[in-house]
Formats: sequence, C-alpha cells, structure tokens
Amino acid sequence: MEDAARAAFRELPRPMQRALELGWESACAGSIGIGAVVVAGDGTEVATGRNRLLEDVPGDDVIAGSSLAHAELNALAKLGYRQHEDDDLELHTTLQPCVQCLAAIRLSPVRRVRVLAPDPLWAGTERMHELTPYLAARWPGIEMLPVGEWTVFALVFPTAHVAGRISVGGLWATTLPETTALAERVHDALGATMDAGESVVAAAGELWSDLTRCVDEVERSASRLDWPTASPSR
Repeated sequence: MEDAARAAFRELPRPMQRALELGWESACAGSIGIGAVVVAGDGTEVATGRNRLLEDVPGDDVIAGSSLAHAELNALAKLGYRQHEDDDLELHTTLQPCVQCLAAIRLSPVRRVRVLAPDPLWAGTERMHELTPYLAARWPGIEMLPVGEWTVFALVFPTAHVAGRISVGGLWATTLPETTALAERVHDALGATMDAGESVVAAAGELWSDLTRCVDEVERSASRLDWPTASPSR
C-alpha cells in the first residue's frame, strides 16, 4: 500500500509533509513521534522542531529530556525575539497542541496554526482564547486538516506513549479505541526495529489498511473541536 500512502502524502501541504518526517524521526529515536514546522507567508521554512521528550540530547533542537521538549516548543524556541513580526508565520504540527504549546504559540509571532491530528487530552483548549481579552487579542487562527490515513498515522506513536498510563490512557482508549488498539499492536510489533532510514511513507504504507479502518473514529473526534479560524488583529 505504499503507493496509496505516497499519493495521500503528496496531497498534504509541504510543511506538514516535513512535520511528519520529523515525527517519524522522533518515534524512531524513542520519543513520542510529533513534528512541527514554521513557515513564512511565502512558504519559506523558518524553523523546525520535533518531540525529544525521551531523549538525552537536543541535537539540532533546543530542548530534550524534559516535559518541555515538545515539537512546537522546539520550533518556536528557534524564532528570535521580535525578529519575525512581519513574516506572517504559520505553524504546522502533526498533533493538536497541548496547553503549554498553545500558550507558547500565543506568545510567539505565529499567526496561523495548521493541525493534522486531534488529541483527546486537550479537547476544549481550543477555546482558551475566551478566557481573557489579552489572550484573544493575539490568538492565532487555527484549523485542522481533513482527516485521513495520515491523520491516524500521526496519532499512532503518541497514542502508544499514553496507552499504558491509566490517568490519560483511559481517555484515549475511550475516545479512540480502534486507534489505541492499533497503536499498541504497532508498538509491540516494531519495538526496537524502527529505523529512521526507512521513509515515513514506507512506514505508513505498511499500516495503510489498518489506518483506513481508524479514519471514521478519528474524524468523529476531530468534529468535536471548535477551532477559532479567524486571523487575529495584530
């Protein structure tokens, strides 16, 4: 099914393709499998980052080995203070940002966020901008890409990470039972054999029919979100 995976991959925005590649590198390195890319309004890549939560060194990122080592934070940490205010920045991330990443995005020069996959843990945080006028004044426009097999793939490794944790894994298993079961099977089957030398397209191609079976439940999860999509006044 690699041909189907490649065709669908080509339909994604180029920054999201790159974010998926970074997420695959993260998963192969033992972290959580999330990638993020910041581009300027003309499409020029400005910064990248990947999750390094379970790694000891940051490599070409900034943060590793702590609860701050999220993909979005690693990308945002590379943006010089007040150096990109006029660059019309857009952040592409493979997984819905958590509350700390949303706060960092709000304080950054990013104007728009494009998300590939929903995260059941953070449903509702998309309305965080309603809490205060200060948050609302510079809140970025946020949208989720149409759900498909690549959406499910983006969930597989983060889901495997949380599945064994009762406090959060139960929520994932209730919201996305088929995806959770797939993530556990993939994690058990691949284990230490995952190789960043294998392309993310080839990796997804091996799972494509399983990913297809999970699309409907992920789409239902995504439909519950209420993303604010209007660009902020800056």
